[in-house]
Amino acid sequence: MLYYIHGYQSSPQGEKAALLKKTIQAIPITYRDGNAEDLIISHCLKRIGTVIQDDSHVILIGSSLGGFLAASTALTHSNVKKLILLNPAIAPLNIDLNTIESMPLRILEDMREQRFFTEKITASITIIRGIQDDVVPYQWILSFAKAQNATIKFYDDDHRFSKNLKNLPRIIAELLQ
Repeated sequence: MLYYIHGYQSSPQGEKAALLKKTIQAIPITYRDGNAEDLIISHCLKRIGTVIQDDSHVILIGSSLGGFLAASTALTHSNVKKLILLNPAIAPLNIDLNTIESMPLRILEDMREQRFFTEKITASITIIRGIQDDVVPYQWILSFAKAQNATIKFYDDDHRFSKNLKNLPRIIAELLQ
């Protein structure tokens, strides 16, 4: 099955989630209740794991924070066979988290995942990168991609894929073939 994990400021009812559900039948996962700043990463991962646990062939599409959550899920669930990550928010270990203002420090600290840089995720990984992204630094994407031997596809777009939003279903569908 194909699942979609939204970003920090989005929801499973957001525009991207609705578009991917309608066009490529990606099932949006509700990983939190309440406000984004109140989320607890371990609770989010548990909810995602519960949704996918009975599916033997999981494909996760994760956007920004959802990319982090998808990759984290793939570390512990061998049924995740493919990751498609849209500007994933995966910080290298050497980043000073105090310099990031877009999320509470408590959440950023919970997102510090050494295993991304020391263990190979068994799922195949493709990263879709908007080169105008001003939220997730390019160096973060490159560090994660190198550690995981992931493929990166570049698009002239921003963090939300505003220019290519309507093309995302086609872009993702091509990666599923």
